[in-house]
Amino acid sequence: MARRKASVEVTSLMATVIGPPDASDELAVRLLDAGAELLTEYGLRRWSMDDVAERAGVGRTSVYRKFLSRDDLVHAVLARELRQVFAAIIDTAARYDSVEDKIVEGALVALDAVDGSLVSALLTSDPTTFLPFLTTEAAPLLALGRELLVSSAIAAGSPIEPQLAAELAELVARLGISFIVTRQTVFPVDDPELARASLRRVLSPVLAPFELPG
Repeated sequence: MARRKASVEVTSLMATVIGPPDASDELAVRLLDAGAELLTEYGLRRWSMDDVAERAGVGRTSVYRKFLSRDDLVHAVLARELRQVFAAIIDTAARYDSVEDKIVEGALVALDAVDGSLVSALLTSDPTTFLPFLTTEAAPLLALGRELLVSSAIAAGSPIEPQLAAELAELVARLGISFIVTRQTVFPVDDPELARASLRRVLSPVLAPFELPG
């Protein structure tokens, strides 16, 4: 089994997030599922593309037809998880009218997604490699989160001034990353109802200027 540690390159990962694979491609889905399982179990080091092929039940050449390297597969697996989380947040936020409701309910979805996530697993198994993606190299992730939140959740269909919407979206993205990096908190994140009340208590004064009259 190969021992070379796969790398996580921020620019490549963000490009993969923006350009999602065809969801109807059953082979790609099987390979991504296999890759996600191996990353969760072994981190970035102790698996090979042969292991991916074996777990997906396909030949080695089939793996390389979809992904040229382990790094490409790692980026695709992580990108799929990020897309799923962003989609869940945006879908939830879209169900509410007020900015406060959008932020609070979207935050609860994000907090729930962290538990058992691949990102959380890699922060434990490979912190040296993966932590910079959420800290010193986090600018592309922040920019993507800000853009998605502004266009699809916070300001969609509302006359919120663009600069205010961008500031709010970045605040939310930065808070989200901080909860991923440091799980220890005084917020009751393990109880959705208590967490909802706590978030509202803290965020209401901050979000008041962003609420629309009437």
